[in-house]
Amino acid sequence: MARSPGRAVTERGQTLVFDCFSGIAGDMTLAALIDAGAPIEAIRAGLAPLGLPPFALRAEPVVRAGMRALKMHVEISEEHTYQPGEMRSMVMEAALPSRVKERSLAAIAAMAAGEALAHATPHPRFHEAGGVDAVIDLVGSMLGLEALDVSEAYCPVVTVGAATIVKAEHGALPAAPGPAAAYTLQTARFALRFVEATHELVTPSGAAILVAVAKPSAVTIIPAAHGAGAGTMDPPGRPNAVRVFVGARLGAEEDGLQTRELVQLEANIDDMPATLLAHARDRLLDEGALDAWLEPIGMKKGRSAAKLCALVPFDAERRFAALFLAETTTLGVRVTAYRRYEAARRIETRETSLGPVRVKVREWGGTLRLAPEYEDVKALAAALRRPAIEVLRQLERELG
Repeated sequence: MARSPGRAVTERGQTLVFDCFSGIAGDMTLAALIDAGAPIEAIRAGLAPLGLPPFALRAEPVVRAGMRALKMHVEISEEHTYQPGEMRSMVMEAALPSRVKERSLAAIAAMAAGEALAHATPHPRFHEAGGVDAVIDLVGSMLGLEALDVSEAYCPVVTVGAATIVKAEHGALPAAPGPAAAYTLQTARFALRFVEATHELVTPSGAAILVAVAKPSAVTIIPAAHGAGAGTMDPPGRPNAVRVFVGARLGAEEDGLQTRELVQLEANIDDMPATLLAHARDRLLDEGALDAWLEPIGMKKGRSAAKLCALVPFDAERRFAALFLAETTTLGVRVTAYRRYEAARRIETRETSLGPVRVKVREWGGTLRLAPEYEDVKALAAALRRPAIEVLRQLERELG
């Protein structure tokens, strides 16, 4: 287990990042969480109320292509295949923490939906994915997340194995990934990286765990611990393992100050009327850009031009890049990543002598700063037939 000393778990919970550099499976995830610090004794105790046949659970240190990891071993006294309804009932009736129940049920639903799409039926049936070991991997992983106090998880990309065939109950199946896991990941819009592989890299339970708990996007954290979980096979060239990193997300609020991952999009344009450029800027704002603006620039051969810029959330980059291409004549959009410190803010409606006004409330360092919303100031000025600057000054005096 790789752990940094002295970092306490915060009340708001930890952030976990799945590093699926060689795929993901349920047993690999459980082992990685234990390697990251989740006590195996707590997981054994948490699984007991499910009413599974007697089993033994242990973790063994192994090496995969030179990388150290933990390998889970599950010894089952009696094999059984559970169907989606049976698995849901087991989880619902067991004495489990509410978040463990919620996440387990979400994973079962994701796995069932993937099977339904793979077999084109509204009544999916589990085969290998419904075994006792699959239940242990799935619910055990949720117990591991709970033991680590993980409140949110992310996965930027999932590596899957192209040109791979595995033998399942249905016969030979493509495993790049398998049909059910492929539909599970596709429905949740996870980014997939295809590599040549000799075995199945993503299992249905691994895909279901990702869909149940992780957002398919990038994130920045300060790691406090990390762990690696190994698969059974040890092929050459790539460690058959998955890693998890646990820590504090940059962007989590602390003392009224928070950071957020943003991107700035920009394009140089010299062949559009100013009115249409202003329209493009306004469209970006209407669609939710945090800010958008135009800068005058000079281009080659002395041509005057404008640079259209927009500041947008990290996970909205592609949507706004498409808007740039749709609303302007540019052939390309540049992207720069930023991390922005922000004071906590909210919008409130305050009563004033001029009527109700929406106010942006900025809070930091124990002090509040109030600023009337421009659109409300403009509307009041028009209704009262007064200069907008006079309305603004009066509202600022009243709001303090």
